[in-house]
Amino acid sequence: MPITYIFGLLGGFAFFIYGMDLMSAGLELVAGDRLHKWIEKMTSSTLKGLLVGIGVTALIQSSSGTTVMVVGFVNAGLMTIEQAVGIIMGANIGTTITGQLVALDISSIAPLLAFIGFFIRKFIKKPTVKYLGQVILGLGLLFMGMQLMSSSMSPLREYEGFRNLLISISNPLLGIIAGAVITAIIQASAASLGILQAIANEGLIGLHGSMYIICGFNIGTCITSVLSSIGTSKNAQRTAAVHVLFNLIGTIIFVIIAQFIPIDKFIESISRALPAAQIANMHTFFNIMATVILIPFSKYLAKLSTFIIRGKDKEQEEMSLQYINPKKTMREAATELTDIRAEAHRMIDIAIANFKISMDLISKFEEEKYETVFHNEKILNFLNSNITRYIIGCLSMEMDENMAANYTGYMRIVRDVERIGDHAKSIAEGAKLKEDKKLIYTEESIKELNAVQTSISTMFNTVITELPSQEKKDRLKFFSNRIEAYVDDYRNEHMDRMRLGVCDPESGLVFEKTLSALERIQAYIYNVGKLIIN
Repeated sequence: MPITYIFGLLGGFAFFIYGMDLMSAGLELVAGDRLHKWIEKMTSSTLKGLLVGIGVTALIQSSSGTTVMVVGFVNAGLMTIEQAVGIIMGANIGTTITGQLVALDISSIAPLLAFIGFFIRKFIKKPTVKYLGQVILGLGLLFMGMQLMSSSMSPLREYEGFRNLLISISNPLLGIIAGAVITAIIQASAASLGILQAIANEGLIGLHGSMYIICGFNIGTCITSVLSSIGTSKNAQRTAAVHVLFNLIGTIIFVIIAQFIPIDKFIESISRALPAAQIANMHTFFNIMATVILIPFSKYLAKLSTFIIRGKDKEQEEMSLQYINPKKTMREAATELTDIRAEAHRMIDIAIANFKISMDLISKFEEEKYETVFHNEKILNFLNSNITRYIIGCLSMEMDENMAANYTGYMRIVRDVERIGDHAKSIAEGAKLKEDKKLIYTEESIKELNAVQTSISTMFNTVITELPSQEKKDRLKFFSNRIEAYVDDYRNEHMDRMRLGVCDPESGLVFEKTLSALERIQAYIYNVGKLIIN
């Protein structure tokens, strides 16, 4: 076969892929941001998700694009795996539209479509019309590529080796593997289908051999969602797993049915004589059949993906109650108080860590540590809200006045610990401002902050150490008074330094803000220490 035919095949493939990309991007631009909003909002049921998946994928002509968006939504916590299942199923049906377009066989007017689309895209200024021109241009190039691929492959009829290759992949397993590998490389099942339609139009492969390759296309297209889930949350990875499971199970069911029912004969009977149309209909049939059979089991697909990808993300573990079980049906006041105490101590530990990190940032700023402060603050907010809600629910249980006082005491404790977190965040923000504006603290200022930090750390240790109640209160009172005295003295001394020009006024404002945060932190630690039960 002359090398010019290979050039024609590669050029036709490039036209086809580029045309499909142009059309897909143009359709998405026409739809604008609404696609993301539809996906995000209209997923309250599996059926709605199915319809959204069909509609969005029919618009953007890319099941991979839809699935990648869904993986992103799940990773961001905007959607659950259960909601994602319906969209993934719908995306598989929506992607069959490309094959049906190719089967229209309008290659004779493809150059005209390309010209019209080019003209609109080049000379029309209105964005929506311009994007529509891009869609028409893409459609024209797609059909031109299809025609070029078909004509370039016609000499392959004479090559026995190629015919034997196609005969071999008529074997179900080999056909599925071939289809999966081709699509995994191209990362577009619609493009793979277009190539298959071009081969079929030249009489090089029949529908029976094609149908197993089509199954492989559906498995191979999962590679995009799998790749997009790398490095994401466990739930995002499970969403990609659902995509794989749906297509894999659908293929197994299809192959089993095909051993007893001549599906290819049925598709031929309802299709035009054009091979491309028959392949498009087989692709549509496969995806609709798989969806109809598996949609009642959508919840089980989600559970199976959770079984395969086990464990929790670090953030998911942190953003949860580790000692309290809100689903517990049998409750006893003393036992529940023990669990609440454990969660409160967990909060205190996080607040202590956040305080230390925020103070470290003053002397040596690190972006990663700065972000950790804000991450920990989110955990403290979560725990405060959920522990408080749980305590309120427990107050309806039968208990004596002393026990009730302990419950309400812990409600105040978690509130105050959360406020300690707020002020630690304020210190971190001051440290960032100091870093960004290259502000300088005098040596005296650093020593003063260290002195306050040491006393506050001692107060934290006093709170978490088991001591007799009165001894604990006395120590906390002592250090609380010391810190208040420190803060008063250091404010006055810093004002003197600013008056004398030793300290920059802007640095002074940040220093003052930090002192105020430290003063409030000691006040809340003192409150917590008076209330906490070891």
